[in-house]
Amino acid sequence: MITTLQGLVVALLALLPGASYTFAFERVAGSYGITFSDRLVRFLVSSALMHAALAGPEYLLYRDLVVGKRLADGTVSWWVPELLALGYVIVPTVAGSVLGWGHKHHRKWAVLIVGETPEPRAWDYFWRHAEQALVRIRLKSGTWLAGYYGTTPGGRRSYASGHPEEGDLYLALGLRIDPGSGELTLTDGRPEPVAGDRGLLVRWQEIEYLDVQEY
Repeated sequence: MITTLQGLVVALLALLPGASYTFAFERVAGSYGITFSDRLVRFLVSSALMHAALAGPEYLLYRDLVVGKRLADGTVSWWVPELLALGYVIVPTVAGSVLGWGHKHHRKWAVLIVGETPEPRAWDYFWRHAEQALVRIRLKSGTWLAGYYGTTPGGRRSYASGHPEEGDLYLALGLRIDPGSGELTLTDGRPEPVAGDRGLLVRWQEIEYLDVQEY
């Protein structure tokens, strides 16, 4: 139990690199933390790894600036602790963003560090790694819908919600399809967009079947 302000400050500083790394990673690769306790474990582990990797430089800086009293006597310029404080946050944030990008784009070096499948569900795994796809959806009512998963020429992006939320799906461009047979309407061999190039939002509770074709 932390009972003093100094202890609280030390605890926060010890967790800060791990928190910066975790938030940056999840921002890019996806958030799969269910509770605060899950993220706290990640903070502790990643902070411990970063402090272990930087233990030597941290000790030298502590000896020179604190024990040597260079901070107290003013022989160190103000920008030195400022740069150290920025690096304390920026380095873990950059590391998390780079690892998140590498994981999302299937880079082997990122997989070796993060693991093969941190996603808890097949739904999360597929949509996190999908770049472009043609999606046909059969609703529980029996009606067929279709859409394009990706980014439209106008910049509108598709999105699939992640764990622990339900698997709702937004397709940036709806495609014309026979609502009874599920056959796509083709023009010169290519799927034809719906009138107005509208998007399509489907809730998880309405989906009975998904047919996905990488595009």
